[in-house]
Amino acid sequence: MDYIAERAPEGWRGEHERSVDPDEEPVEFSPLPDSEEVDSLARKSAWARLLARVYEVDPLVCPECGSPMRVIAVIQDRDEIKHILRHLIKIGRARPGLDESSVN
Repeated sequence: MDYIAERAPEGWRGEHERSVDPDEEPVEFSPLPDSEEVDSLARKSAWARLLARVYEVDPLVCPECGSPMRVIAVIQDRDEIKHILRHLIKIGRARPGLDESSVN
C-alpha cells in the first residue's frame, strides 16, 4: 500500500494517512520477468481494483444506476479522442467546463 500511497495525489494522501506499523515488513515490487505473461482479464481487474482503492470509486460500476460496466475499448489516438470530445460538446454531453477551445 505504501507503493500506491507514494504515488497518490497530494490531497488524497492528506486525507488518508496511514499509521505506520514498525513491525510491518515493506513490500517489494518488481517487474515480471519477460517469460511471464499476465492475461488481459487479470490486468483489467487489477487496474480497476487499484483505481477503486486510490480514488475511492469503482470505475467499472455506473455512477448513475450502479450497474456493472466493462471496458470495451482503449482509445489512444489523439485525433480520435479530439473527434469524440468535439462531438460530445456539439451534442451537449461534454463535462462542464469543456469547450471547443480546450480540445485543440
